[in-house]
Amino acid sequence: MRKIPVTDLDALRSVKAGEFVALEGVLLAMRDRTLARLSAMAERGEPLPVPLAGRVIFFAGPTPGLAEGRGAVGPTTSRRMAAYLPFLCDAGPTALVGKGLFDEKDTERLRSCNILYLQAIGGAGAYYGARTGGVATVAFEEYGPEALFELTVRDFVVMMTLDGSGAVRR
Repeated sequence: MRKIPVTDLDALRSVKAGEFVALEGVLLAMRDRTLARLSAMAERGEPLPVPLAGRVIFFAGPTPGLAEGRGAVGPTTSRRMAAYLPFLCDAGPTALVGKGLFDEKDTERLRSCNILYLQAIGGAGAYYGARTGGVATVAFEEYGPEALFELTVRDFVVMMTLDGSGAVRR
């Protein structure tokens, strides 16, 4: 299994649908509440607290204690984020990581926006928590585990579902 830095766009785009990889680096973690707020900010022309372009976004919210090495961070169901795909397409992240599949229409939207989609393992919050070495709240601290976070990860195993050639593994 290849280890791929999340900043290495060429390496990420070379991963084939169905292939497992171990991500390394800093992910942005957010859930639907944060996505709704970011989307509204963008609609009003307000600057986002952090650029999303070129980043890998993990649909997740860490539990309290993750920063101290005793928490978890499990993936959130990606279909819940589908309403925010137009915003994400405009914002330009490299890839999205979440649980489960998007429907055909949303997969096509991601393909047309050249955004990769990787699946995390559902129910593996403790596993992913153990692979998270740093947690920083970036914005919306008042949202608790639904705030916007940067997570520093290593050996963060996920499966490519929508690859750089547009192929899908369901």
